[in-house]
Amino acid sequence: MDGTISSLHMLRGIGMLGTTVVVQAIVQIILTRVLEKMPPPRRTKHLGIYGTIYIVVAVLILALGLIAEISLWAVLYYSWGELGGYANCAYFSLASFTTIGASDLSLSPVHRLVGAQESAIGMLMFGWTTALMIEVISSTRAASPG
Repeated sequence: MDGTISSLHMLRGIGMLGTTVVVQAIVQIILTRVLEKMPPPRRTKHLGIYGTIYIVVAVLILALGLIAEISLWAVLYYSWGELGGYANCAYFSLASFTTIGASDLSLSPVHRLVGAQESAIGMLMFGWTTALMIEVISSTRAASPG
């Protein structure tokens, strides 16, 4: 390989962007359905035990979704034979998805752009996840007297 980025590499990256968004949407549906089955917590000024459990359930669902998304990217890198082994691929994917970066690992030149695409979509997915968490937390808090 001469380091030339082909349209196929770009398409794989774009496909992974779409797949990541689909997984996040499925996680949001699961979150909504699970929380609909749980009785809503009483809206109080101070969070009670049940309200805390309600939020923890949401956090666990959303965290599992992020882990699934990161794992999909790791599988892609592993299928390309990048980074030596699956553990390195998972580490690189986590570091890229969180935009921290893995300074001790790098993709081959033809795949570097896909790693950057993972960082971009990771930032968006954390924003989406944060918005969902704010919605869940807000639903457990009483409106302040105005």
